[in-house]
Amino acid sequence: MAGINAKPVLSFKNKLRIREYAEGYKLYDIRRGRSAGREIKASLFFFLAMAMLFMLMLENFNIPKLPVCTIVLLICMYMCSYFIYILPNMAKLKGEHIYKSSELISKEYSFEFYKEYFIMKNEYESLKRYYTELSDCLETDDIFLLIGGMEKKVIVISKHCLEKDKCEKLSSFFQKETIRQYRRTRSRRRKKKQ
Repeated sequence: MAGINAKPVLSFKNKLRIREYAEGYKLYDIRRGRSAGREIKASLFFFLAMAMLFMLMLENFNIPKLPVCTIVLLICMYMCSYFIYILPNMAKLKGEHIYKSSELISKEYSFEFYKEYFIMKNEYESLKRYYTELSDCLETDDIFLLIGGMEKKVIVISKHCLEKDKCEKLSSFFQKETIRQYRRTRSRRRKKKQ
């Protein structure tokens, strides 16, 4: 355990934008919420749809002869789009709603990272979280997302108000301290040719 007078490894102030929190909440939902396992669920409906399509092809698409196959095919197509697109977008909208309805999320927080834990506080609240409490530590191009703990399960740290060196230091710190939980998502942005 770090001593009482231990200095933080890294400290900074951070303020979230609504878009960043919504993206973080969407990722949380994909990892731990209703969207968890969405690829498997969508794949099952996709293969069922392919089976129904195959049966319709065998009957030369005679829909009146196989109405159940047609109905199941349409339901499967909807369920595929539900798990892949609709459910994650609903989570993103819920994240936006949480951000708008909470006065604390939009406040500026100060973060202090120590070897075993971090402290997050502003003028109204303070939270101390040990890294062992985290179930996931995700990094994207725009945010760091920390998932876990009893209260405030979703903590989003914006990269837009961090200097590049602090961002890289925090990334390498998470890679070392949260080895099992840390994941870096693939970049959606194309690298510009220099």
